[in-house]
Amino acid sequence: MSGVDLLVTGAAGQLGRVVVAQGAARGLCVVGVDVAEMPLDQQAAIARTVAAQAPRAVVHCGAITNVDGCELDPLAAHRINGLATAWVAEAAAAAGAALVYVSTDFVFDGTATAPYPVDAAASPLSVYGASKRRGEEAVLAHGRPDFHVVRTSWVFGPGGRNFPRTMLDRARSGQPLKVVTDQVGRPTMTHDLAEALLDLLALRAPGGVWHAANEGQCSWHQLAVDVLREAGLGHVVVGTQTAAEYAAGLVAQGKRPPALRPSWSVLDTQKLTRLRGKPLPHYLDALRRYLPLDAAASRTAPPIPDLRGKHY
Repeated sequence: MSGVDLLVTGAAGQLGRVVVAQGAARGLCVVGVDVAEMPLDQQAAIARTVAAQAPRAVVHCGAITNVDGCELDPLAAHRINGLATAWVAEAAAAAGAALVYVSTDFVFDGTATAPYPVDAAASPLSVYGASKRRGEEAVLAHGRPDFHVVRTSWVFGPGGRNFPRTMLDRARSGQPLKVVTDQVGRPTMTHDLAEALLDLLALRAPGGVWHAANEGQCSWHQLAVDVLREAGLGHVVVGTQTAAEYAAGLVAQGKRPPALRPSWSVLDTQKLTRLRGKPLPHYLDALRRYLPLDAAASRTAPPIPDLRGKHY
């Protein structure tokens, strides 16, 4: 069969579905696969799917992203985020396809005081971060000029389970809000991230590590305040706490403490900005675009675009 332009894994996720849709909007022949079509815990299924589609490029969004859940099942986290990424990279290389692997700011330990450049040393604090770093290493080990690792941070998008949606749901249901103030990063909207991922391929960017995130930085507390203000809920009080206070509160309730998270995970995106000739929009601009899209998605969850009558 003649190959498709783009194969997207994790196509049912909040990022994957946008990559599929935006790729199609650019006139690409796109196939999206998720766990039903290509289980990431099965090397043979990955190899078979990639070989059958013979894509020109693969965007690998599929992952276990539940940070606290990864602590409960580290073997699954490393198998899906690390080993399966190695299998995807092997299959892409065998097919002669370019690869974009979506990674995370959680590969860093948060001890920096300036934005992390792409060549900063990784030192993950959590199982999730460590498993994603294993995936990075597997991709980079190929040394291919068309294999890319793209780290991003604090991702949110319409129809997904994410921080802005959680804050809105709790505020509208009258639940008290108390959010940490001592973790700082860069929120990133799926639509802007997907555009950047596709630009890397379209511009034939050199292989290696890239950072992609919306402009601006904030704490989780500030982001909660921003979300509620932009949604017309600025009257809702958002209490403050440190990450340590939050963890202690969970322990006092007999619950497991959360996975360790970097206190500072601001990514330096200058390399990507130079390539594209423009930065991603500011996160406040992204929030304003996100809110009406999420409201519409919550009423009717859109199906994953099926651009060839089948996923594979």
